[in-house]
Amino acid sequence: MAIHDQSYAPWSGTVASRGSRIRAMIGMELLQPFRNLWILLIIIMAFMIVGSWMLLLFFAASQQVIPPQVIGNRIYREGFYNFFLFSMILMVLSGTVGASLIARDLRHHALLMYFSRSITRADYLAGKFLSLVLFLLFVTLGPGLLLFMGQLGMGQEKVTFGQRLADLGAITLHSLILTVPMSAVVLAFSSVTKRAYVASILWATFFFSSLAFSDILYKVLRKDWCKMVNWMNLTAHLGDLCYPRRGASPPRILECGWVEPLTILSAITLFSLTVVWLRIRSVEAGE
Repeated sequence: MAIHDQSYAPWSGTVASRGSRIRAMIGMELLQPFRNLWILLIIIMAFMIVGSWMLLLFFAASQQVIPPQVIGNRIYREGFYNFFLFSMILMVLSGTVGASLIARDLRHHALLMYFSRSITRADYLAGKFLSLVLFLLFVTLGPGLLLFMGQLGMGQEKVTFGQRLADLGAITLHSLILTVPMSAVVLAFSSVTKRAYVASILWATFFFSSLAFSDILYKVLRKDWCKMVNWMNLTAHLGDLCYPRRGASPPRILECGWVEPLTILSAITLFSLTVVWLRIRSVEAGE
């Protein structure tokens, strides 16, 4: 009978690079939402908004008529990114997918398992944050690029190559403005509880409270700064400023430039990531 040495021996393999560890976490987290039927249906709703605009572009090209909604880059700003229905879709998706990213690990005590495999707090935070950002970019930048290609192929407006390139850059920036701060805030709520549904409720409460509180303040004080309490106003106004103005444009959402909304959203993002960092550190330290 053979005798095997089953004594403990330290592992002597090669540790993967930090980029490989983060990429593995992102790959694992990105696959999870697409296995949920309800999340897939919500994603399809976002693409259906773009599909309706593609049909409008098709009929306009057939009749050689340019509807005012598709002139310039209004089709991206007003027709999709700042459309109230799409904002609700993005809010629901971020709350559904992002709320469980850290709360699930806290509930099942998986953080210690991560940290036992040469994964640092920075790796964990980057992996979770980029996973949610990339998922939301799929829902924002993906349909935006499809709409861009549709306008490029079926649009009747005479636009130069430089203007098309500027629109493409604006679509990318607008998508990042919508996804980066939202991902940070949702992760912050996910890190303070072990229940994903509680994090979703906290995020929805924060989102709708900003809308309601902004309206109440404006009706009482009649000050323009009251509108900056509204989360949708901040992202919509900053996103609008990314696009070059062509033709007649609607009035700006906020009576200010880009400094104020960018400062507010940046502060919220940094504060939210700090909350996540402190929460992860407390769990690692066993507090």
